[in-house]
Amino acid sequence: MWDVAVVNKRADVYGKPGRMPDDVAENLIRKQGMGIWNVFAALYGTAEQVAVNWKMVEATFKALGGKIIVEQDVPDDVCFQYRKAMFSGTPTLREFGLYNWRGGGGSLWFAPVAQARGNETVKQMKMTRATLDEYGIDYVAVFIVGWRDMHHVVDLLYDRTKPEEMRNAYECYDKLVRQFAAEGYGICRTNIAFMDQVADTFGPVKKAVNLKIKKALDPNGILSPGKSGIHA
Repeated sequence: MWDVAVVNKRADVYGKPGRMPDDVAENLIRKQGMGIWNVFAALYGTAEQVAVNWKMVEATFKALGGKIIVEQDVPDDVCFQYRKAMFSGTPTLREFGLYNWRGGGGSLWFAPVAQARGNETVKQMKMTRATLDEYGIDYVAVFIVGWRDMHHVVDLLYDRTKPEEMRNAYECYDKLVRQFAAEGYGICRTNIAFMDQVADTFGPVKKAVNLKIKKALDPNGILSPGKSGIHA
């Protein structure tokens, strides 16, 4: 749903309250020429290195039954192009289209970290969706995968001009933090409203270490007081 939300307004494609049903979401994704699971990636290095790695990519996707799409296949696809820009180090504001999805510009990024494994992907996706369903919030998310870990970035989008939507999103975020911490997941990229709660999930020893470092480097507590749950 991430790419659908980047280029659409929810009211134009689904005007009902509550979470968007799976069949409606899937239909929108298919109309956009995408699959339910999509991987955006780039290869770097010399021409010889890229050629070797490209053969590995082709073999892997062939074995999985996946389809590879390159820039020449979708020259006018805005989502492909903005990711190409990011992979090449070119700043882009295209993802800010997410904040037109519901309107009102409300956003809470929930980003638990996990091992880069397929079973962890499915587990986190199911956990998140179950809670978002409870609060009637659309599942708009991406997995940013590194060598050994991945960040599951979930954007809780809401209309901040509507107090009830903001309250609902905050309650949902609070529950997600508690649920994922109980499963042993660390949470990064939290917003200022939940910094203390997230810091608490790492335990008193970690907080004490952070505080000692803070006092050593910033004894007067001038730099970003309270940031990341560190109160000098």
